[in-house]
Amino acid sequence: MELLLKELDKDYIRVKTKGKVPQVLDWVNYQEKQNIQELLSGNEEFGLRTGTKIGNYWFCVLDIDYRGWTWLIKNVWVSYIRTLRGIHIYLKIKNQGEPPRNGILYCNGEKIGSFLGKGRQVIGVGSVNKELVKRGKWFWKFESVEELKEKLGKYEIELR
Repeated sequence: MELLLKELDKDYIRVKTKGKVPQVLDWVNYQEKQNIQELLSGNEEFGLRTGTKIGNYWFCVLDIDYRGWTWLIKNVWVSYIRTLRGIHIYLKIKNQGEPPRNGILYCNGEKIGSFLGKGRQVIGVGSVNKELVKRGKWFWKFESVEELKEKLGKYEIELR
C-alpha cells in the first residue's frame, strides 16, 4: 500500500476531510500541506480529488455501491478499496484535454454507482472503513472514457 499512497500523495490530489466533507474552503483548488502519513497519524481522514493529473493520466474512480459488485471484480484483475457500501476502483484515463465528466453507472437499468471525474473526491485508502484489497495493478488504465465504457459494457454496466 505504501507505493500506492506514494503515487497519490500530492498536494493537489489529497485533501483533509471529516467523513465525506472536505475541511477547507475551496477544497477543489486547495493545496494540502500535510502529507497522507501525517493526516493518518493524526487520526484524520483524507480525500482524493478526482479529475486531477497523475503524469499523463487523469485520476478517476468507479464508486460501486451495488451489493452484487463481487461478480465484476472477479472478472477484472485490479486492486480495489472495500468500503462500507461497496468498492472503489482507482482509474487512470489518458489525458485528452479536459478532465472526464462525472457519470452514473447502471446495470440492467438499475443505478449501481458513480464514475467520479472532474471536481469530486473520495475518502482515501487507509482512512476509516477504507480497506485495500490487493489483486493486480493499483489502477485500471484506459486510453479514453470511451474505452472504459466499452470495457464496462462487456460486464453489462453502462456509464451515462
